[in-house]
Amino acid sequence: MKPNQIIDIPLFVKSSTYDKNMDLAELAGYDYCPCCGKAIKNPKYFINSIYGGCMYPKTDWVIYDDAWVMAVGSECRKKLPSDYVMTLKEVMEMEENRMVK
Repeated sequence: MKPNQIIDIPLFVKSSTYDKNMDLAELAGYDYCPCCGKAIKNPKYFINSIYGGCMYPKTDWVIYDDAWVMAVGSECRKKLPSDYVMTLKEVMEMEENRMVK
């Protein structure tokens, strides 16, 4: 895989379903999955996001403007490329390595 490979975050449900799911998640005070809009009550999986609409591989150490780590639902993470999805442990290691540099 090439470094810096940025791809769109896929939507795995209809737009209207996503909006409904997202509204319910926000009303309940939870973050929501960027792929389906469902509530994430106990975040375990994450992606590197740019502007909330694109993602890049976990091995890409470039620090992009307007980039952040987003939680992704446990079912949707199975549909994403594995080299884009991180566990909480991997996120912590990534942050520690960035602080050292």
